[in-house]
Amino acid sequence: MRTRPGTGTAGDEIGSWLDRIHDAYDEFAYRHVYAAYLAVRPPRRERRSGEVTLTAEPGGGHLLRAGSADPGLRLRDDAECDAFLAHLVGRYCRGRHSSMEEWEAAAHDRYVADLRGWE
Repeated sequence: MRTRPGTGTAGDEIGSWLDRIHDAYDEFAYRHVYAAYLAVRPPRRERRSGEVTLTAEPGGGHLLRAGSADPGLRLRDDAECDAFLAHLVGRYCRGRHSSMEEWEAAAHDRYVADLRGWE
């Protein structure tokens, strides 16, 4: 990301990445969002978490990608990783859910209910 957390641009880049995830994966986006949350939580190391990968960058920081076609989101340091996690909580929990775990469970329940509506 180009700026430090809290300056506006970092949040815009996170929001843009999340918007691309929602556009690309539609009703399955919640799975990618939650996988990104799990991948970026400490301890941070290279890993695959469900539908996303977190890769250590040569000079520090991490690259978060949702699939091979995703250009990814660069998180330069722990502060940007923490800003990413805070952004997720702010965008998805918004006082309705006490945690990302609770949000993911509710999103999954909505997905399953929607499937049942097709029967």
